[in-house]
Amino acid sequence: MRVLLFSGGLDSSALAFWKRPDACLTVDYGQRPARGEMAAAAAICRELGLRHEVLAIDLRALGAGSLAGAAPSALGAAEEFWPYRNQMLITMAGMRFLPQGLKEIMIGAVRTDVHADGKSPFLRGIDRLMSLQEGAVSVTAPARALHPRRLLEVSGFPRSLVGLTFSCHVMEYACGQCRGCEKHLETVARFATSAALERRI
Repeated sequence: MRVLLFSGGLDSSALAFWKRPDACLTVDYGQRPARGEMAAAAAICRELGLRHEVLAIDLRALGAGSLAGAAPSALGAAEEFWPYRNQMLITMAGMRFLPQGLKEIMIGAVRTDVHADGKSPFLRGIDRLMSLQEGAVSVTAPARALHPRRLLEVSGFPRSLVGLTFSCHVMEYACGQCRGCEKHLETVARFATSAALERRI
């Protein structure tokens, strides 16, 4: 069984379309934009005919930065840093799906990720850690070497579904000002520009 950690953002949505996992898991761990993420993820999974599940566990008291509505940590490379977030999400996915024959957990890390838990050393380490435990689950990041715009192109993600994606870090609806929204707008603009150039050619 292959499971994708699915936030409903551009990167994980492109992976869902490209890799067609057996299930997409959205974790509501107490992050402020959780409702927006769950709505986007559910809508995209409906469009793609993919199984979608939500796991809720309230970790608000342990969060930091804009995702938690708390003071940012000095340890983070950006203000949305939430300590050990990807490690927690991977562990929760493993706990949820191991009884169903889980073999692989995919995460949407891309080349532009600034936090340690989106970079290759962490990804190699967590893959090794999960493989040493019962079930020998692997952790993969198929888009780790790709820029977000390139991921959209390689995956063949339909432009008609871009409007369903959601990347805000602070609200249920896109604020248009946080780092997540800024990255989303920039990526979509470049994606649209590349499409326009292709049509001219």
